[in-house]
Amino acid sequence: MIELDYFPDGVDGVVYQVLQFRAGEPWRIVYAGELIWCMEKLDGLWYVKGKLSIPQELIEGIGGLIDQQHFNRFPMEIKIHWEAYLQEVIAQGDRQYLLVCKNGIDFDRFERLFRAFIMNLVRDPWEICFRVYDAEMSEDFEVVVKGSELVY
Repeated sequence: MIELDYFPDGVDGVVYQVLQFRAGEPWRIVYAGELIWCMEKLDGLWYVKGKLSIPQELIEGIGGLIDQQHFNRFPMEIKIHWEAYLQEVIAQGDRQYLLVCKNGIDFDRFERLFRAFIMNLVRDPWEICFRVYDAEMSEDFEVVVKGSELVY
């Protein structure tokens, strides 16, 4: 689950919780403990699902907050960095990523490379778990990084 807080400009004491339970699902917008609407980005534009009339600047502000988050760009950065090794990188939240390797690579060699370098790509200060699978999903390893340090 990903949870963000949005504080609208010029409005004191107002905070919206922006939640996504699974990657690819719409974002749920909660105010004062109540779900007010859902939003998702399609073809580069943010769309709102709900019964309330939402000011466009609020939609753009919350959409901008989501777009600015590192987890939106991070899977592509990982995939580009290890393009020869990785088939897929999926954000399962801002603290967990699933990686699937390409068929025919040396999985043990990739594990050594990944463990030695992944902390150089991480920018978030919290603990992040990387679950890495071979192409057949028969072998795997897990790497946990906190900030720029390898935890295990």
